[in-house]
Amino acid sequence: MRSLKLAVIGDPIAHTLSPQIHHAIAGKLGVDCSYTAHHVPLAQLESFVEMVRREGFDGFNITIPHKQNIIPYLAGLDPYAASCGAVNTVRIQDGNLYGYNTDGDGLKAALAAHGIHLGERKVLLLGAGGAALSICRKAVETGAEVHLLCRDPRKAAAFRGPHVTIGAMDRAGLCWGASQADLLINATPLGMSGIPDDFTDLSFLDGFSGAVCDIVYKPAETTLFRESRQRGLLAMNGLGMLIYQAVYAFSIFLGESFDLDEMAAHVTKVMEQSLYGG
Repeated sequence: MRSLKLAVIGDPIAHTLSPQIHHAIAGKLGVDCSYTAHHVPLAQLESFVEMVRREGFDGFNITIPHKQNIIPYLAGLDPYAASCGAVNTVRIQDGNLYGYNTDGDGLKAALAAHGIHLGERKVLLLGAGGAALSICRKAVETGAEVHLLCRDPRKAAAFRGPHVTIGAMDRAGLCWGASQADLLINATPLGMSGIPDDFTDLSFLDGFSGAVCDIVYKPAETTLFRESRQRGLLAMNGLGMLIYQAVYAFSIFLGESFDLDEMAAHVTKVMEQSLYGG
């Protein structure tokens, strides 16, 4: 039986569902998989890299806040990850670390599963972290126009390019952006379990008539998700993106392809039963 030794790192990490998801994928494929979660503050990132090399890990996933911090430790980057400047998947071969990013493909596939095609959309994207970078690149690559709103203008520089406009994530920016878009994607941690900050004014949704995707998956219903549904908007949380990006990542770890949609459907059933009892 094929075996893999994998991990996920982040700070915080207690909220992660990645071990459950990857074990579900491995079980379906008949792969003997060890997948552990590691709380890794920035000061401990180098020692974690040394540990996975020493202990023969096959790879690891990365969540907030290390999607960019990991890059100096890598021997190589997949072209898409390089274009994003962010990595969420690392494969280890002969002690060398190679970076990939499956967030964009994960979101694209999750949207498609809800009948939403990313190409040619007018996207209002909230946030300027690693996940937002990947989403922005994938949206532009597929033909969408992106209007990015963020709270820290220093982070916005990484997004500049054709088909991307940038504004401030304040009430005026949100209201104007919502009036121009047909797909709103929240790539900030606002509303996430364990994060004290949340949206305090969602009146900008009153001028919006498209679909809403909140990439937060815990809780299942964020304030943004709930308020969108109450206004009759099509809304989805981040569980689908999380599952699809994990399916793509597992294929990278394994070095083999398999039916990604079939696997995502299997894992979705497993996770919905575990999380929601449905």
